[in-house]
Order: sequence, then structure tokens, then C-alpha cells
Amino acid sequence: MAYKALNNLQAVDLDSLDASSATKEYDLGTIIPINDSSKAAVGEFIYVKAHAGFATVGTPFEIVNGSASESEVVTKAIATLASGAQIGFNTHAVTSGEYFWAQISGVLTAAAKAGISAGDVVKVDNTETDVETDGTTLTVNSIGMAKTATADSAITLAIIPGRTVTISA
Repeated sequence: MAYKALNNLQAVDLDSLDASSATKEYDLGTIIPINDSSKAAVGEFIYVKAHAGFATVGTPFEIVNGSASESEVVTKAIATLASGAQIGFNTHAVTSGEYFWAQISGVLTAAAKAGISAGDVVKVDNTETDVETDGTTLTVNSIGMAKTATADSAITLAIIPGRTVTISA
């Protein structure tokens, strides 16, 4: 990918966006805007600790506060939530317990169920590990909009910065 930092508030090795580490390298919860020229879009990434392994690129997960002694931001399996769920996606395979940059907005590859068309809005339901269609109109459940139809169990997805959602059972 062709990444370019949009500000110098946080010194980040841009190669680390596509890597994970057993060692914490940045403050958890740090959010950085990135211009991905390969997608002609600005995206946001948040530094988190993985609660589980993510072998499939584009697996959705919730981003929550951890319960460790230090203030941390971790991933969590998708679970029913009335409102305010922040959804992130891995851009590469991640091992449980590793630290990595999760993408939370912009254009990304997402694991997807069959039947999604370009222009559909998508959501993720309780315990799911991929996105599915939420129709053609944005709802409180909608994560973003599919830019492509489902192919090889994945779509190209666009997410608005700051978007939080409701997760249905």
C-alpha cells in the first residue's frame, strides 16, 4: 500500500500499518489519519491489542477499553449492543495478543457474505466475522457502503470517519 501520514502529531513507522508485534510500540488508542493513494482515500487507524487471532484480512471486530491494569484499547468479538459500537478491521493476519493498527474508516477490504452488491450498505450482526447487506439505505446498524460486489468472500468497503453502530442479535 502507498501510505502517507497527514500530520506529524504521532511519529509512526508507516510500515507498521501492515504488521503486528508482540511488543507494544505505540500508545494504545492512538488514532492516525492516513492518505492511502492506492485507494484515493483518507482512512483512520487505531492502535489496539488483539483479543483473538484474525487469519482473514478484513475481519470485523469491536474496539473497546480493556480490563488490564494499564489503560488499554483492545479488540472484542462482535456482540449485541444497543448503540455506540466502534468497528475495526485488520489489514493483515494478526495473532492473538499482538498489537496492531486496526482500520476504522476509509476504504478497506472486508470479509463479506455472498449477495452484497456495489452500493449496498453493510452491517455486522452478533458473533459474525464478516459483513452482510443492510439494504440500500443507511440505518443505525450500517457500518458503511460496499464499493464492490462480493467476490471471493470479500468486498471493498467505505466507512465514514467516527461512525458507530448498533449491533443486532
